[in-house]
Amino acid sequence: MDEIDIDARVAQERTVIDVTGTRDVAVVVRSGGGERIYLPPERFDEPVSASPYTSPYQGGSGIDGEESPYGGETGSTRGVIETGDGFRITHPEAATEFDVYRGDE
Repeated sequence: MDEIDIDARVAQERTVIDVTGTRDVAVVVRSGGGERIYLPPERFDEPVSASPYTSPYQGGSGIDGEESPYGGETGSTRGVIETGDGFRITHPEAATEFDVYRGDE
């Protein structure tokens, strides 16, 4: 299995989780408002670019109208945007727990 990296930042008003190295995972986030399942972006089975010349910093609009260095927003799951080497989840509350489920290879 290839290595993946999960980076989570939890603040009072939201949680941001970056998944890099794959798009073949689902994330379940639990917070005060309940539980939410985030699925990978559409076309998640397309390979993540391994080229050193491909950058996830393509520019574009972010969540809630914020400017974001990440491009490629998809409509597959609200709160999920595709990046050059994975995807980013923005959950609207502080997470108390989250689980990552990786697909079979």
